[in-house]
Amino acid sequence: MTDLNNSNAGERRDDSSNHDADLDGAWAAFAQAHADDLKDVERSRSAKRFEKHAQRKEKEALLSVRDLDNGVFVDDLAPMSRRARGPRDNTNSSWLDTDAVMDRYGDDFVPPNPSIGPVKASKLVFWILLVAGIAGVIASVFVPALAAVLGTVFGVCALVGAVGLIVQHKGHTDTRNGYTDDGARV
Repeated sequence: MTDLNNSNAGERRDDSSNHDADLDGAWAAFAQAHADDLKDVERSRSAKRFEKHAQRKEKEALLSVRDLDNGVFVDDLAPMSRRARGPRDNTNSSWLDTDAVMDRYGDDFVPPNPSIGPVKASKLVFWILLVAGIAGVIASVFVPALAAVLGTVFGVCALVGAVGLIVQHKGHTDTRNGYTDDGARV
């Protein structure tokens, strides 16, 4: 039934002894006959993608951590009388021993002493409005009968507080030294 569809019917194989020589010759003849098609395939996007994939696979690590035993990471050749040292055997000072470290290396460190200074009353009022507005909007959800009225009132409070704080903000020009100085300090 498939004899009519056999496109290789004229090329019957013979089982002779120089089978490998015939295959090499047949491949060379095929490559020569279809050289243009093979070059098109070689230049195709799929071929380039496959080549990149093959190069990535070649670069992958040939050795995995699972291939190694624990002796590679821990010195297991130490004699039994001497205890092997590990990462948890730290003998340096702990970060909890701050006073001892400061005494050892000197008292040059001066802790920062920030001062808030006088707060303007208007800024305090705007902060109170903002915080009360946000808290009120959240709390109005729990009172469904008055949610629309309370939500509107507290929403307006939050907006007035936020807009007032934004309008009062003058920037940090007092700490800047130049046009390109963004105020970041170490």
